[in-house]
Amino acid sequence: MRKSTSSLAAPAAAPPLTAANDANGPERSDGSAMPAEGPAGTHTPRTGKPARAGSLQREWSRAFVLVLLALLAGAAVTLVGVRFVTDQIQHAAAQHRVESEAIAELRTGMETHEQAGLQLLSAGPADPAAFLLHQKDISAQFDATAAILPEAYGMRATVREARAAWQEGLSAHNLWGSQVATLRGNRVAEAPAFAASSAKARALLADVRRASLDALDAGVAHGAGLQQMVSTVRTALFALAAGGVFFFRRRMTKYLMRPVEGLYRGVVKLQSGDYSHRISVVRNDELGQLAEAFNSMAATVHDNHLELTFRATHDPLTGLANRAVLTERLTAAFDPGAKNPETAGTEVCDGREGLLIIDVDDFKDVNDSLGHEGGDALLIQLAQRLRGCVRAHDLVARLGGDEFAIVVTDEGGTATDDVARRIQDTLRDPFCIDDVRLKVTVSMGAAQRSAGTADPAELMRQADFAMYMAKHGGKGRYQLFDARGYDEMTYRAALRADLATAVQAGQLRLDYQPVVNLGTGEIAGVEALVRWEHPTLGRLGPADFIPLAEETGEIGPIGCWVLDTASRHVAGWRRSPGTAEDFWVSVNLSTLQLSSDRNLAALERILAHPASQADKVILEVTESALATSADGGVAALNRLKSFGVRIAIDDFGTGFSSLSTLAALPADILKIDRAFLSGLPGDAPAAAMLEGILEVARKLDLAVIAEGIEHTGQLDLLRSLGCDMGQGFLLASPSPSPVLEALLASGARLQPPAGMDAAAAGA
Repeated sequence: MRKSTSSLAAPAAAPPLTAANDANGPERSDGSAMPAEGPAGTHTPRTGKPARAGSLQREWSRAFVLVLLALLAGAAVTLVGVRFVTDQIQHAAAQHRVESEAIAELRTGMETHEQAGLQLLSAGPADPAAFLLHQKDISAQFDATAAILPEAYGMRATVREARAAWQEGLSAHNLWGSQVATLRGNRVAEAPAFAASSAKARALLADVRRASLDALDAGVAHGAGLQQMVSTVRTALFALAAGGVFFFRRRMTKYLMRPVEGLYRGVVKLQSGDYSHRISVVRNDELGQLAEAFNSMAATVHDNHLELTFRATHDPLTGLANRAVLTERLTAAFDPGAKNPETAGTEVCDGREGLLIIDVDDFKDVNDSLGHEGGDALLIQLAQRLRGCVRAHDLVARLGGDEFAIVVTDEGGTATDDVARRIQDTLRDPFCIDDVRLKVTVSMGAAQRSAGTADPAELMRQADFAMYMAKHGGKGRYQLFDARGYDEMTYRAALRADLATAVQAGQLRLDYQPVVNLGTGEIAGVEALVRWEHPTLGRLGPADFIPLAEETGEIGPIGCWVLDTASRHVAGWRRSPGTAEDFWVSVNLSTLQLSSDRNLAALERILAHPASQADKVILEVTESALATSADGGVAALNRLKSFGVRIAIDDFGTGFSSLSTLAALPADILKIDRAFLSGLPGDAPAAAMLEGILEVARKLDLAVIAEGIEHTGQLDLLRSLGCDMGQGFLLASPSPSPVLEALLASGARLQPPAGMDAAAAGA
């Protein structure tokens, strides 16, 4: 497995089996410190006695024989005295056995009865009748037990007290006698208290048993005469036994306890993560074999730990550090005390780290042409080149796929740029994969940690954004993080998320701009213009969110809402006095609404509803949108037109459509773009083009609406050229539904006086 010289230090090799584990060196299997090591980790020769060869089984067999002989001698001497008191002891033992059996039987019955009571309290499967019958049996057992116990030592009184405690516990939980019939529901919460009361009763019975043992001891005490008979022999045996115990204790401490303690300490250290600890093997018995087995196991565990640690922190393909190590490095950079809870969070961000995100351009083409094996070979070679572009204390990591990251310690502020420049230089040489020469470029984005960078995740987002900008700027580029562009992206992302719920949250509004008959001043119809009442940003115009809606697919629901709401509003106004019966509303359509069968079907469902009055609806499509959608857009418009709607070509004159294309469109109205009116009436070429458009429209039997009328000179020229209708701030600005409804109810005609411009009309 390859290891990165620039990412993590190679894991240390496992120490020799006898390497020192503390200041005193490794331990012998007998617990004492071993001599210092010689060269290459080997032990120096030991002086004194050679290592003992033996067997623990033979050692302790000898000890057993000696102890057995002492016991036999003592038994022979005391046999006469034992027989003297045997009768009395047997009598006391028989009485104790009867009492113990009675108490044990009673305790067993109480435990079984307690379990049945717990079942009843928890509403589990239990037979109340059997429970009561068992209760009576236990009461009888209490009486029988009390009868066989003597009054001495208070045993009989204690049994009565145990019975009272048992009965009291049952009564307290409605489990005594007829109370069982009143149990209702699950009372498992009382189980601990009930078990405690039963335990109290059993504890009293245990006191009775101990009193019985006391009585037995009293019976045995009658054999005290034996002590007088064997006192002399016993004294001699005691002295012999004491000497033997002292002797064997020393041997056991030296040859058993200390080695076992050494083994125990080794296991504890191994368990705590000290895999380098070893035990010196200085004996050939079972403990020596165990010490050797421990050392072998510890060495294996140490090697496995090092290998697993490497695998957990490195990419298996390239040998570079992985994402986990990168995150740990960045976390430590932001908070050097993070690994120490006592100092975490106390360090000040000094802005000395730079993060470089690297993405291979067109890596998919390499996989497609050379296979995944070729792609892997390229990544391995690229990783080697990246290692050569950084310093020893920089970190190179593979994030996954064809994406890499480099953490640069950038004290002077230029180290990150220098690394990026070296990477670009080293990539000028082609790669050779299976005898195929490949010219590879990468897109790199960099971000510098500053006091305003909140955490490693934000630094990663900044560098990733910079890489994204580099890739979209032409590939093979290096881009520093741009805070303004990042803020704009964040703003658009937040706006995109809010837009997903705008329709359901009722945040959309419609303004309506009148379209005026230029000859009479009457309001022929209105154009519906959508607005978004954002909860925090306020009112947003369509230019602020319609492009986002087209990116996210929300244009379908928004467009349907506009069409449905506008058609219903206008249908209501049409019933009001002063509004013409043929009063219409125009709604803008997006190309995505025409290219999606789902969106198109939704529009058809709205138009099919009688309340929409589709014959009074005009659908506006821009000339450029129709040019890009070609035949598909025309087919979609024909489907919609079958419901009776009229089609208007919006922004006409900006899409460079030919006259043959215009003739093939299912259009009813041309809306002349405001760009043709901006220079009027003084712009003679624009006036000539406008006159030509109007003439073509008349030849094709198309109505014409001029957009952006802001001066009376423009209005006069349009009238003189015979333009049908117009809209603009000179005539009327977009207004909310209530304002427009009041304007329609007044029956007013929109005829600004001569010489008035849009600003004066608005005032």
